[in-house]
Amino acid sequence: MKQIITVFRFTFAEAIRKKAFLIITSIVLFLILVACAIPLISGKISAPKDDPSKTIYFVGVPDRLPGAREAIASLYPEAEIINGDATLVAQYSDEVRTDSDKAIIELTESEGFPKIRVTAKTFMSFIDVNQVSDVLTPLFVREEMKRLGASDDLIELSQMTLPSEFIMAGNMDLSGYIIGIALLMIMFFAIYYYGYGVSMSIANEKASRVMETLIVSAKPSHVLIGKCLGMGLLGLAQLSAFLLTAALGYVLLVPKDFTLMGMPLSLSAFTFSSAVLVLLYFVLGYSLYAVMNAVCGALVDKIEDLSSAMMPVMFITMVSFYVGYFTAISGTTNIVSKIAVYVPFSSPFVVPFKLLNSDISISDIVISIVLLLTAVVVVAWFSARLYTASVLHYGKRLRIKDLYLQRK
Repeated sequence: MKQIITVFRFTFAEAIRKKAFLIITSIVLFLILVACAIPLISGKISAPKDDPSKTIYFVGVPDRLPGAREAIASLYPEAEIINGDATLVAQYSDEVRTDSDKAIIELTESEGFPKIRVTAKTFMSFIDVNQVSDVLTPLFVREEMKRLGASDDLIELSQMTLPSEFIMAGNMDLSGYIIGIALLMIMFFAIYYYGYGVSMSIANEKASRVMETLIVSAKPSHVLIGKCLGMGLLGLAQLSAFLLTAALGYVLLVPKDFTLMGMPLSLSAFTFSSAVLVLLYFVLGYSLYAVMNAVCGALVDKIEDLSSAMMPVMFITMVSFYVGYFTAISGTTNIVSKIAVYVPFSSPFVVPFKLLNSDISISDIVISIVLLLTAVVVVAWFSARLYTASVLHYGKRLRIKDLYLQRK
């Protein structure tokens, strides 16, 4: 145990002092705060002022479409609606060309029907031609039906919208979906990045002959465990900082009435039990991939060969991640998603999303954790044997079969 702690402390201290780690951590924390502040900033920027700050020149024949000016005013309450003169459209256009807070709405005739023309500085201006068309079209239809002798009741019936309601039969909501996707991405980043850190640390120490000193003072299996624990704790500390900053940013910066796609955001899906299980899957998932990456680092003599040595583990990681990702975005329960819950390589990516959306049973969770824990023990035992045989080998890279025979 003392040897493991010694290697663990050495690995953790070495990794946390690296400038790349400090820079990446600072940048991500800053981006998290910026992302949390976006709803607050955008709300203040887009909030309508008491005094009109925008101008719309309404050019057309008022009698041709009664109520058009009032409809546009209700659509853009922050804008001042000015009845324009058709002969001054060129002058209005010069103003609009240099001012994004001004726009022109023209009503002209085209084959007996009113035609709507909107002029704005750019496509990012505050006015939307489709919105204008949506509010003016019912007015035209109403007037034409009156002209053709339709009753008021028939007109109201023709323009009514049937009441609708959307009910979710499952337990997935928008907040759970967004947090689930975010956790899926974080899980992949953590497993890939920190697993790569384990292999890089071992490869560096082997190339610089530091590994020979470590092996003298500690058994190879203890070095393997200590390095995995060191990078694991570093990753857990960094992710905890990210999640804590995101939670504080959500509470302090995101407005309480903020909605996304018409639905409020909340952390109700992230319960204490789900947080504990997500943490457990992170620890087990990281452990599974870390021990495999450790062997990859021990296989090479030069850092340049590390990427090719890690290719099999990277392939398994990418395939498992995409299985989890497509299971999440598809929203369907098929045979692949059911099997992925039990496969140890994919369950750390699949199960956290399902946990936050109540789409998995307790029995499935228990079976998944048992299989994942078993896989960690088996792979760690096998990896420790390969690591012991390869960590002090220099020269031609040994195959897995040769390493195992050499260990025996």
